[in-house]
Amino acid sequence: MTGGQVAALIFALLLLLPGGCFLVFGIGMLNDRQFYDTGVMLALIGIGILAVMGLLFWLAFRKRPPPLGSNTSGP
Repeated sequence: MTGGQVAALIFALLLLLPGGCFLVFGIGMLNDRQFYDTGVMLALIGIGILAVMGLLFWLAFRKRPPPLGSNTSGP
């Protein structure tokens, strides 16, 4: 794992809690008429944060292509 992948993993884990909280509270507020607009905004912010988190997880765990000069087929 490279340093960039480790950093992406750390930031993805740090974004997991606020993204999940925004989404849960947003969905919870969708049932209340008084706070419906706030619930929609919280849910959208949560979805955005979780999308960034998913991108960072993908960056952290993707397999890098081998260098051009390496022989991967064997001797």
